[in-house]
Amino acid sequence: MSMKGPRRTPGWRRFFPHGEASAVARPLSWRAAPTPGRLASQVLILAARGGEATPVSAVLPPAMHLWAHGLVRRVREKVPPAPGRRARKLLIVHLDGVPKRLLDEALVAGRMPFLARLVRSGAYHLDEAFWGAPTSTPYFQAGLLYGMRHANLPAYSWFDRELGRKVQMNTPADALAIDQRLRGAGRTSLLDGGGHGYFSLFRAGAENALSMSTLASFKQMSRAFSHEMRGLLSARTRGLWDYLRALGMDTWAAAREVTHWARGLHDWRHEPAFLFSHVFLQRLGWSFAFTKSLVDLARGVPLIYLVYGNYDEVAHRRGPRSEQARAELYRVDAYLAELYAVAGAVEQPYDVVFLSDHGHVDCVPWEQRRGQPLAQWLTAPHGDGPLSDDVVRGLCDGRTRPEPDTQPRAPFTPMAVECGDFAHVYVSGEPEPLEARSLLARHPEVLARVTRSPDIGLVALRRGDSAVALVRGGVYTVDSLDRAPLSTEFSKRAVADFLRVLPTMSTAGDLVLFGEAVRRGGTVGFAWEFGSHGGLTRTEANSLVCWPAKAPVDLSGLSHCAQLHERLAAAYLEDTPRLRRVP
Repeated sequence: MSMKGPRRTPGWRRFFPHGEASAVARPLSWRAAPTPGRLASQVLILAARGGEATPVSAVLPPAMHLWAHGLVRRVREKVPPAPGRRARKLLIVHLDGVPKRLLDEALVAGRMPFLARLVRSGAYHLDEAFWGAPTSTPYFQAGLLYGMRHANLPAYSWFDRELGRKVQMNTPADALAIDQRLRGAGRTSLLDGGGHGYFSLFRAGAENALSMSTLASFKQMSRAFSHEMRGLLSARTRGLWDYLRALGMDTWAAAREVTHWARGLHDWRHEPAFLFSHVFLQRLGWSFAFTKSLVDLARGVPLIYLVYGNYDEVAHRRGPRSEQARAELYRVDAYLAELYAVAGAVEQPYDVVFLSDHGHVDCVPWEQRRGQPLAQWLTAPHGDGPLSDDVVRGLCDGRTRPEPDTQPRAPFTPMAVECGDFAHVYVSGEPEPLEARSLLARHPEVLARVTRSPDIGLVALRRGDSAVALVRGGVYTVDSLDRAPLSTEFSKRAVADFLRVLPTMSTAGDLVLFGEAVRRGGTVGFAWEFGSHGGLTRTEANSLVCWPAKAPVDLSGLSHCAQLHERLAAAYLEDTPRLRRVP
């Protein structure tokens, strides 16, 4: 059953007789429509810059240009411009969780007509990108916003040894703690100097307070409320009753779909939260963030970072290629067109960059295959046999095999943090993670169990000052990965990157497990979800970046999200110190 609800009509197509449409475009709803030539002339006049007319865009209809100029004028009449000017201004639209391969399919099939025209016209470059591993949003945003290659962010959720507890990035207090840790590293953020962020995990120096980390402070949010409401009414793209009617119909359709899904699986554990997310985040939250971004564009905010998380939310619960998830991807195309139109209608046009942080892979939940959660399976009695001699020799790497370690220690219950199609296993509560010989001495039975499971495709752990991967009874380093019998679904580039970064991530588990590829485009997932990311498959590492051909920056050939930060900072952060200590 579909959750698509009523199809959204782009705001520029709506012309209401009671003031909802722009002043420029409103006559089209009740007067004879002008001829194409006359309409184009109006656009040329409105788009004039320094006495020279800017040609009508090859990717937007003339009426949309008129709508965008009218919206900008209305906002500027109600809200003062942002302070300060920069030579170039930037809007980043982050399509959370969208693999380039899926976007390509949508463009070819005509399901995202605006973005297809943008790329085919030659106005934009579209390129595949690799941002590093893990393929998760916290890791990507730390690289994008702060330029950090080693952010010590192993997943969306993990056991934090410094805090002594499990943290989750959808918990505001946890997001705030990690944001403060990143901020304290002293690096300049892309949002420093008056930038705005929407739906980011980290505030990262943004002037506004609409990130996950700012939700931790009610006082901060209440102070920001009146400021965030400024200009909303003047930038709305549809009437109130029209919006509420569509929201009600969409909510009813979503509730029916949730009920049908949960009954089919005989499992309701995540469905109430998913329905809440659908209504309050995917619909109300996105509408608010999108409209505020239009206001920011009209005001001239120097850098805007807008995250579209609807596809990612649905892909987790229904699968990345489900009808519902793809509908969320197709839905955003009309919003992108309106953002692009307004970005070009302001006095100082913006460069608009579209990107994704990772892809999504289909998942078969571990619990469905094994009948019990991962943590329970790890600690249950089993008869898998001892660890193979080949694995022991590989982990010792020429060192003597350790004797069993039975020394009394502070009690600690082994913890498995399920992060999608990978999981962090903590067998010690000590401040530093255990290295291979310590694991051999203290927990050989856990090593034996995870290396023999047919549902675990790869186990990563530290060996000395580096890291190794256990694959089907063999021990492989970065340099010997080409010989590893990995499924072709895995990206050896991503595996190598993860092994390089693991020794720098003290927050990562003593063992990191990755689900086996059980079918084309699908793996075993340790969490109860049907679409995952953070792992090391080709699909998850398949990110994208799309940027203007005439922009003062080249975003091709990127191999890490920190490189993306460096190139954007060089082009758009004028006179901003590259490194500074933040109090």
